[in-house]
This record gives sequence, structure tokens and C-alpha cells, in this order.
Amino acid sequence: AGQLADLGLFGGFEANEDSEEVTLAFVNTLDDDGTLFQMSVNLQAFEDDPDEAQLTMAHEFAHVFTQLPSQMDRTDEGIDNCTTYFNGDGCLYEDSILWQWIQLFWGADLIAQVDPTAENTSADGEQRCNDDAGFFGAYGASTPDEDFAEAFSAYVFDTGVTSDERRVRTDWIAAQPGLAEYRDRAVAAGLTGLPNNFESCGL
Repeated sequence: AGQLADLGLFGGFEANEDSEEVTLAFVNTLDDDGTLFQMSVNLQAFEDDPDEAQLTMAHEFAHVFTQLPSQMDRTDEGIDNCTTYFNGDGCLYEDSILWQWIQLFWGADLIAQVDPTAENTSADGEQRCNDDAGFFGAYGASTPDEDFAEAFSAYVFDTGVTSDERRVRTDWIAAQPGLAEYRDRAVAAGLTGLPNNFESCGL
């Protein structure tokens, strides 16, 4: 319950069937400081595939805890003077989870390819996915935020790592204080071992 305290509102929505990519869920802040979030889920998609729903929930929750005030500076001054990475919402602190992730798995060359203010799609990450087996699909390769969220959900529900490059990512998550307990809870609840539906990369 303590870790869910950052979620102030949880809701469902009906997706527009005419859209090319189906949005399974999204999160947004309920205040300017990023201390309280709303999570919204696609009701039909969750009904169609409960396993995918579990992975999506963990993915979206990763967006919540990596955007808290302890992780990024959302002030105008902080954004204007950002020396790490502006992800479209704020400037990452040097000790933040995402900034460490970027330094390890993205680096300056890959991060320079990302437009943090654009709406991300799988097409944005397709080439990076083709080039690097560490990514959990083209959507995960679209931005560092999506990369971490996909890897986190795969780790929490133990979908089975399909490459050494992916294992480096999930091993890093397992070593971070506070993150392994999410998987511990999933194990205790009998929710691990979900099917690995992540698109293969590095092909």
C-alpha cells in the first residue's frame, strides 16, 4: 500500500479502434510537482489478455516511480539548466534510476536520436531494436523510459529472458535497492512465469 500511495486515481477507458497502435494504458501527473499520478487502462485490452494486463500494470507503475520528485526536477529552472537528460517531463537527477539506466544502456549516441517531446511509437525504436538484442521490443527501444518500463515488467513477472543482453538489464534491476521486492511480491502471489510476448530484437 505504501508504494501505491503515489497513485491518486485509477481509471479505465475505451480505445479508439481506428488508431494504428492500441494504447493499453498510460499514466499522467495530477499535480505540477509530480507527487500524485493517475493510471488509466484500456478496459477491452485488459479483458482480452489478463497476462498482458499484468505486464502493462508493472510497466506503467515503472513510469510512476521513475518520475517522482526524488527522481526528476520538474521546475523551469531545473529543466533550463539540465545537464543529464530531459525526458519531456523533467530533468533527471544524477542519482536517478533512469539516468543510471541511460548511462549504462543508451549512452550519448543513442540518446541523441530521441526526441523526448514527441509521442513515442514502435516505429521510433525499430532500428535500435534491430541493432541491439537487449531491448524488449521496438516500443521499448523508442525511449529510455519505455526501455526501462518494459525491462522492469519482464523482470517483475519473470517472463524468461531470451538473450544475454536482456539478462544484463534484468540483473541490473534486481540489484537495485527497493526494486527486487516487486518481484518478491509477484512470486509470493503466484504471478510469475508469465508468457514472454516481447518482440525479439537484435535480428
